[in-house]
Amino acid sequence: MKSQGAHPLIRRDWVDVGEGHQLFLAQYGDPEGIPVLYLHGGPGAGCSGEELKLFIDDGFHIYMLDQRAAGRSKPCGALDNNDLLSLLKDVEKVRRWAEVDRWCLLGGSFGATLGYLYSCIYPERVLTQVYWGMFIPSNEGVEWLYGRSGAGQIFSPQYRQFNPQGIGELELLFKDFDQGFSHQESIVRDQYISRWLAWELELAAPGLHFSETYTDERRVLARLELHYAKHRYFGAYPLMKKVAVNVQSPTVILQGELDWVCPQKLVDEFLAQFGPQRLSSRLVKGGYHTLTDDRMCNAVADAVQQMARYTKSLQPPTR
Repeated sequence: MKSQGAHPLIRRDWVDVGEGHQLFLAQYGDPEGIPVLYLHGGPGAGCSGEELKLFIDDGFHIYMLDQRAAGRSKPCGALDNNDLLSLLKDVEKVRRWAEVDRWCLLGGSFGATLGYLYSCIYPERVLTQVYWGMFIPSNEGVEWLYGRSGAGQIFSPQYRQFNPQGIGELELLFKDFDQGFSHQESIVRDQYISRWLAWELELAAPGLHFSETYTDERRVLARLELHYAKHRYFGAYPLMKKVAVNVQSPTVILQGELDWVCPQKLVDEFLAQFGPQRLSSRLVKGGYHTLTDDRMCNAVADAVQQMARYTKSLQPPTR
């Protein structure tokens, strides 16, 4: 696969979207190429140059956007004025700022959720889209991820480390983490952050170990994920049910066979009930949730190549 250096940097900016937030936007590739927006997950993960490896072909104008308070956006880690509708409006503000008429969308996990919603609300602005590991923020989806009755039953020893007190109600569990993240002693705060991140990593890439060094980026990721989870993603699921059928652009959704964060079953049940006809997720055999898994990474990169071929076939060129 191509490295970051194969897609030269065009420019970097902080886009002021109001309410005290400035979003970091890095542009790579061909300034006259196919415009494609990359949406990271989390919420709060931020973008990484490593994700440019998904673009095997040249001819893309790649927009890497750090969402509110994530990555290099300012103020980093801010929870005020940070909710789902704000993120959706931000994407449209960035499109107008960049003077892009229509663009392709690419994203995973919560980034896939965000992109899918955007494509439903602004269907005329989306050429085509590729997602993987799409998160369904329903009660069932949240319970599967953080509760005792979902992935916690499959990874029971790891779940006991995540939730050592055996708290049964998610609201109480989130409250406990909220208090832990804000504890006056840094060692306690880091213990809670470690539990949160270790649990999600176990589901995303079982057996993969992470460094015990707690960077600011990891602290921000944990805090933003909790912020959205405890607020039930600010009504994302009711909104998805309402608008899911509005997708007009060609859409590919890839789900790993071993994705324990966002199981394919939840995605296909949602699409069957609320999505457009003939749209369902594609199973990636042996694939996990994360792009660190070669199977998933290769499947996404192949889908991006297909997206490029389709978009180039459109006439006149869309810019």
